[in-house]
Amino acid sequence: IFFRQSGSSFHVFDQGQFAKEVLPKYFKHNNMASFVRQLNMYGFRKVVHIEQGGLVKPEKDDTEFQHPYFIRGQEHLLENIKRKVTSVS
Repeated sequence: IFFRQSGSSFHVFDQGQFAKEVLPKYFKHNNMASFVRQLNMYGFRKVVHIEQGGLVKPEKDDTEFQHPYFIRGQEHLLENIKRKVTSVS
């Protein structure tokens, strides 16, 4: 994992290694898709880079995520990260 210098996002450069070594330490699984689903439920979004008018395709295993309240050095903002509530209609 690498945090952007600004502290506003984080990268997972090698999803396979991340799933194998990091996820089992903190979750009951080692499934990257499940981890991404959890991030999405809490409002994290994948960062898509646009350069020179076109989408730049990242490396296959390089994924970047951000959340407006997930900022390095701003621990007091973490309490604002909550699971999204789905409305039943």
